[in-house]
Amino acid sequence: MCIEYDPQREAEAAMKQAAESEGAARQRLIQLALVWHRLARERRGQETD
Repeated sequence: MCIEYDPQREAEAAMKQAAESEGAARQRLIQLALVWHRLARERRGQETD
């Protein structure tokens, strides 16, 4: 079973959740969004190679 993730969409969703959160939960969601964003950027780089 293969599940496709859209890193850009996941990053945006994590940032929306972070905007609605506070404290440690907000910080974790921001870090998660940054990881998804990096994955999206790497994926775009691989597609252009």
